[in-house]
Parts: sequence; C-alpha cells; structure tokens
Amino acid sequence: MTGWHISVYRQTDEGASPATPESPRGERLAVWQTGDGGLGWIYGLVKEGKAIDLGGDGYPHRFTAAAEHLIPRIVDGPPGARSTWASGATDIITYKWEGKTAVDRAEIADCSPVEWLLVEAWDES
Repeated sequence: MTGWHISVYRQTDEGASPATPESPRGERLAVWQTGDGGLGWIYGLVKEGKAIDLGGDGYPHRFTAAAEHLIPRIVDGPPGARSTWASGATDIITYKWEGKTAVDRAEIADCSPVEWLLVEAWDES
C-alpha cells in the first residue's frame, strides 16, 4: 500500500510561533490516510507561502501553518482522506490502529485563526 498517514496537531506552547522540526505534539485535531499524492495540498500551501516545510524523511515529514490556512481544508473532510483506511496483506495491525479518518471539531473550535499548527505525514509505502 502506498500513501501517507497524516495528522494535524496543536502545539504544546499554544502555537504563538511556527513549529520547528523538534516541536512536541499537542492535542490532535485530525488524522487520516491518503494515497501516494496525498501531500499535494500541503505542498500547495507551502508554494503559496501559507505553510512551512520543516523537512523530514517521511518518518515523519513535518510542516507548520496557521490554523486559518489548515482548518478550512480539514474540518469537512481532509484532502484525499480515505474514510476507511486500507492495509496490506503483510501489514501488522495492532489495537492502536484507528482504521478511519477522525476530525476533532471541538478541539478545532478552540483554535485561534492565527495559532500555528503542526502537520505530520508518515510514509506508508
């Protein structure tokens, strides 16, 4: 299976400034699985100057952006999200595997538009 496991988090410091590659994750706002081209939306935000690519090797790759640029893209269904996740015949699935897209609307409602969020993308290929 080729694709990405993507999560969007608040920062533990209330997101007053952009995240760094070392920033710890706070509360999770959303999680989803997407296909191979599933990072196109965030790279588009980077190209528009609305997000920062923090780098990474896919284990994970990290980005940061203000809530005003991320939340509208994820609140009603994240880009390219599979509602039910796919797994391969050789994948090891444990009790921690959620298996479906989740968006925490209550946590999202607490975000300020200028709050900087953290995006983690894990390569599932």
